[in-house]
Amino acid sequence: IVRVTPIKDIKTLIQGFHLAKQSMKILRLWIMGPDNEDEEYAEECRQYVEYLGVKDVIFTGRINTLEYIGKMDFTILTSISEGQPLTILEGYAAHKPAIATDVGNCRGLLYGEGSDTLGNAGILTHVMSVEEIAAAMIDMALHRHRTQEMGEIGYQRLLTKYTLLQMWEAYRDVYRTVGEELELPWQESESS
Repeated sequence: IVRVTPIKDIKTLIQGFHLAKQSMKILRLWIMGPDNEDEEYAEECRQYVEYLGVKDVIFTGRINTLEYIGKMDFTILTSISEGQPLTILEGYAAHKPAIATDVGNCRGLLYGEGSDTLGNAGILTHVMSVEEIAAAMIDMALHRHRTQEMGEIGYQRLLTKYTLLQMWEAYRDVYRTVGEELELPWQESESS
């Protein structure tokens, strides 16, 4: 579930899948998301699939994620830069673990942080590490029970740390802190 753009490093995803597919023939890869932001790059990715001769890679374009996410075993994010990736949280909402590169808050989402002792909700890899990404795909496919357990951990992490109410509270705390530092009056509204 991704924008097909260079910052998402779809080519490394394709290479990793190609390597994993050599030993796990059952693997399928759906690259779901808009491909019109950088049409030239999207076309390069399609041609790369053809060049490698890798089977079972489907570019869906923009889709309704709800129609697909229940059919997946896990999500993969091979970005070279991220902030707070929604793709991982969307996967967690569907009880799906993630493979992700160690950028932005991916480490915190997958492994937890602070007082979070839930456990691992996926596998973290280095940026542009084709071998690590392939190994993670194979690991998730081979150990289906553990993969499902990681999906449940991700779901619990989502419920305990990433709800809309928690986001509002975090923003309110940021604004309150900045207001205090600037010595601006702070007043809670009745709706908060």
